[in-house]
Amino acid sequence: MSQPGFDDERPADAPDTEEAVLTDDLTEDVWVEDTSGPSLIARMAAEAAGTFILVFMGVGTALFLSVGSNGTLTAAFGFAMGVIIAAIVFGGISGAHLNPAVTVGVWLSGRFPGRDVAPYVLAQLIGATAAGGVLFGVVSGHPSIESAKEFMGTGANGYGDHSPAGFALVAGLVIEVIIAALLVSVVLSATSVRANPAVAPFAIGLTVGFLVLIAIPFTNGALNPARATGIALFSDTWALQQVWLFWLAPMLGAAVAGLLFRAFGPEEDLETVEVLESIED
Repeated sequence: MSQPGFDDERPADAPDTEEAVLTDDLTEDVWVEDTSGPSLIARMAAEAAGTFILVFMGVGTALFLSVGSNGTLTAAFGFAMGVIIAAIVFGGISGAHLNPAVTVGVWLSGRFPGRDVAPYVLAQLIGATAAGGVLFGVVSGHPSIESAKEFMGTGANGYGDHSPAGFALVAGLVIEVIIAALLVSVVLSATSVRANPAVAPFAIGLTVGFLVLIAIPFTNGALNPARATGIALFSDTWALQQVWLFWLAPMLGAAVAGLLFRAFGPEEDLETVEVLESIED
């Protein structure tokens, strides 16, 4: 039987071939694109600026804990406020992922197109590196700081001898996997179509602050591969040698959370449309 929209004058063997091709195409994920929204460049700029705010405020607070009566709680508050501010300012433009692990988790959950993952991660790295560079430049000229790289190392992420409390690699790996999974779970829950969007920046920001607070004794609270890399680039060489862990662990945690939400989360949250119908003869 001829299908609507097909040319009735095609060769006799054309229907089988065309129908097979169309069936293959339709069974793949089809992304619904909103061309009226911000462009990819605008979203990348928002991610870079938002990640800059997060790293500048969070790591900047942590670096200067020795000034005044600041403590570990102050560092966690710095990260929390950085996320809240960046999410409020840039959430409507790019979604304010601010973290490669969040981007990967949201993609694996089915709410974000795979083609935009690499541009987002690149923008986040640029923002984090810019923040690290600004902090490095600020501390370099201080007369009481003998080595700016060594000082920046106090805000870098590490394990073993470079863990604030001396925790080994395995402990750091476990903690970073768990906190990344929790963060992505909160992000996906707070940004669900069933959730109140006004609550999301505060829920996610406070979650980041608390998770960093938990992780500081273990790894200095990475949770974010871009944050870890942006500071490691301006620290002693040990930070770059250990930064692999702060990519691997958060990505593993994000993948677990993202895939679980894809499997068991609300179907209306998925941005992909799977066409299940096949063309019949």
